[in-house]
Amino acid sequence: MIRTLTIAILAAASLAGAVVPAAAKQQDPTWPADKLGKETSIPFIGTIGLYNFEADGDRGVWLQDQQRRWYYATVVGPCTGLPFAVRIGVDTRFGGSQLDRTGTLLVDRQRCPINSLVASNGPPPKAKKAKKKG
Repeated sequence: MIRTLTIAILAAASLAGAVVPAAAKQQDPTWPADKLGKETSIPFIGTIGLYNFEADGDRGVWLQDQQRRWYYATVVGPCTGLPFAVRIGVDTRFGGSQLDRTGTLLVDRQRCPINSLVASNGPPPKAKKAKKKG
């Protein structure tokens, strides 16, 4: 009885999510011009996590939240594993469920304290390689 009720509730919840129009689900992932480069935080990172990241050498990383907005985090000192990281973790001990400048990046058993976390337009586009002739 309980199992049947649970399945029915889950089915109803999934149908309710399907009714929302696609346009309402998608949000504009770009930041307004007045927010770019200013200190901010990534809310609910403890529960929903990150969508993507891209290292900027060993001194910073672009982080993308689940709503596809980009942030740029600089770290205190070099974070030697960052350029080669396949995955990263975050420690939000002092920020609760949000990541801000008091957080720490966890990269290959190395703790990299965040110095600054600002709103960004994301990493610069990668340069295309020239094709070899002949």
